[in-house]
Amino acid sequence: MSGEQRKRMDAIFGENKGTLLNLYHSLEAEESGLERLTSGTHLDEEQIFRQIDKVTEARAALEKANAHMLLEIRKQMTDEQAEKLDEHRMKPPS
Repeated sequence: MSGEQRKRMDAIFGENKGTLLNLYHSLEAEESGLERLTSGTHLDEEQIFRQIDKVTEARAALEKANAHMLLEIRKQMTDEQAEKLDEHRMKPPS
């Protein structure tokens, strides 16, 4: 990997880091809300399922933002580097 490639990849990460952290914190907050709703003895099923939807939406937003960043980083790779990455990802864990 060239120094210029590394700089571009680092820049992409830097540009996305704040968004990813904000989305992660949003997911944590929604999960905490769900945990509160599912504790105790007075459970409101409708409220719980609305909160599950919020958790699902927050998780999807985080996954999409992460995938976008990883795709942008991958675009900085040469074809050979991308092939090596794919080969490495296909190997079963030892």
